[in-house]
Amino acid sequence: MRISTGMIYDSGVRSVQDQTSTLLRSQQQIATGRRMLSPSEDPVAAARALEVNQAKEINTAYGKTQGDAKSTMGLVDSQLSSAADLLTRVRELAVQAGDASLSSSDLRSISSELRAHYDELIGLANSTDGTGQYLFAGFQGSNKPFAGSVESGVVYQGDDGQRALRVSSSRNLPVSDSGNSIFMDIKNGNGIFTTGAQTQRSANSNTITLDGTTVVNPPTVSGNLEMRFWVDKADVLGGGAGQAYYDLVDTSNGNSIFTGAPSTTGAAGSYTNAYSSGTPIAISDGAAFDFGVTAMITGSPQTGDIISFASNAGAVTATPKTLLPSAARTTIDKGQLDPLDPLAATKWSSAANSGNLELRFWTDPADASIYYDLVDANTGVSAFTGNPSATGAGGSYTQPYSAGSPISLASAGPPAFDFGATVTVSGLPATGDAFTIKSSTDITGNGSFVTSPKLAKTFNAGTGIIGAGEILDAAKWNNPANSGKLEVRFWNDTTTVPASQYYDLVDAKTEKSLFTDTASTSGGINNTYTHKFTSGDSIAFAGLAPAYKDFGVSVTIDGTPASGDSFAVNTSSSESAFSTIGRLIKALEAPDNPGNNAKIALHNELGSVINNLDRALDNNLVVRASIGSRLGEVDALDGVSQDLNLQYSATLSSLQDLDYAKAITDLTRGQTQLEAAQKSFVNISKLSLFNYV
Repeated sequence: MRISTGMIYDSGVRSVQDQTSTLLRSQQQIATGRRMLSPSEDPVAAARALEVNQAKEINTAYGKTQGDAKSTMGLVDSQLSSAADLLTRVRELAVQAGDASLSSSDLRSISSELRAHYDELIGLANSTDGTGQYLFAGFQGSNKPFAGSVESGVVYQGDDGQRALRVSSSRNLPVSDSGNSIFMDIKNGNGIFTTGAQTQRSANSNTITLDGTTVVNPPTVSGNLEMRFWVDKADVLGGGAGQAYYDLVDTSNGNSIFTGAPSTTGAAGSYTNAYSSGTPIAISDGAAFDFGVTAMITGSPQTGDIISFASNAGAVTATPKTLLPSAARTTIDKGQLDPLDPLAATKWSSAANSGNLELRFWTDPADASIYYDLVDANTGVSAFTGNPSATGAGGSYTQPYSAGSPISLASAGPPAFDFGATVTVSGLPATGDAFTIKSSTDITGNGSFVTSPKLAKTFNAGTGIIGAGEILDAAKWNNPANSGKLEVRFWNDTTTVPASQYYDLVDAKTEKSLFTDTASTSGGINNTYTHKFTSGDSIAFAGLAPAYKDFGVSVTIDGTPASGDSFAVNTSSSESAFSTIGRLIKALEAPDNPGNNAKIALHNELGSVINNLDRALDNNLVVRASIGSRLGEVDALDGVSQDLNLQYSATLSSLQDLDYAKAITDLTRGQTQLEAAQKSFVNISKLSLFNYV
């Protein structure tokens, strides 16, 4: 093989180039800190590095989400802490208001501070996260969740959702809580039952309730029936004055199924079945006719009340047929300012209008005509006469009522007045029915006033104060025989010297004594007030009639109730923190009524309010504990994320990072080899093969 001079030159150049390339690669590795300058240098390591880098980026993203979660939940916890402090202050004020030495002006001073706290609590409940999202609106983060006032109450306009963030590959962590569960849906009383003076009864008659129906066998007939009621006030049937009777009527022909003749009341009529509240009624004549249904009806029906039963293809439905003409079904619309009067709003806001009115009704027994009066609820004075509202001849019920016709809140007098508004009442009001027409402080109602059925306050006359009660056996309280609407009622036996005081435990739905399962009656041969009362002793809902046995609770009443006083023991329901504070404010601002022991009524209300505030605070602590648990979980996940990031970084370093000691050695060696190659090339380039030929 011939070796030419060119071959020697080329070999020298290639050697210099190779050494230069090696040196350049070492320099680039040192400059970048990377062992691999391109994936082709180590495809396996490059692929593994890509996977690890992607996992690290995902973990970093979760870490950012975890930070956002901690920030949001920290803000929620901070707002709830402020709410707890506020509720604690409200409780302190409630305890302070129980001081018997405080005057009415002192109580109103307390209520002024409470109103400020009420508004502050609404503000906390409407807190945002800084980006415009409401913290306590559930999924409806862009909607303001709470609105209202002391007078109209607060409504929740969010939902029950919990917004969540993805804080790990397997965990969606809730970072918000529903305002409904925090502020609204709070069990009152002790969580099982609630106690209090029986102070609220509807002033409008609401006398009958259809509790449900049971299909006992398939109906033997099809069609429609009505259960109609009649009250025998004159005792023509001998069952006692005021005894209610019912008839079952075929609506297709108006005939009673009991007689086959047209349904009629009276001595020879078809209303022959005595009604007993709470006793199942078989929709059958006991012989040829059987509708296959029993109905449970409670309350005291009025003449003309109706329950409708419909049968279709073997199915039976039962509904109150608006209970006409019962006064229970009177309604009032929201009313309006006179749209043709530009001064209507000014008239409504005039000093002559207290903004707290009542529309009261009276039925003239002479001709059954219905009249109404417009009364200032603060003073009891009729707007039509300027004198205290009174029924009868010469009274203030002078305006004839026509169902569905607008009632003008104005009169030519004397005295003349014009409040610039009208309301419309539908139905047939009974004597004593009333509707409230009250100025609104927000957008509820029609913007100027709100209307609602009147709730009459009836104060206990004695000095009795009921405690929160004790749960002896929660399971027994859930006895199906317990209606959840119970009362402790008192009666003074004045036939003894000194007079003795007794109590009865009563189902307020059926008016039956729990001791005897018969109608609650004070005195006489049917007396059910058989348990002597001693102030401070526990009154146990135990040792009851066989139908009830034991409801597993007890209550304690201190003081001396008067004959006729009543205390409620009802199944716990939900009451918002706003409602609780609102009740407290209204109790403190109630007008003086010393004749009705207003102080005792206030103390009973304070006991209920304080108990409910404790429940609200407990609920707040439960929610905050849940948030604390979630914050702890995020902290743990954050620690795991940081550890993973370190592991990913170490793995990436082992795959990608340069060994600087080895790289510097390689660089030095490369420089030496390059210099040697260059020097060798220079020396060889001086030679010529021809010198050796």
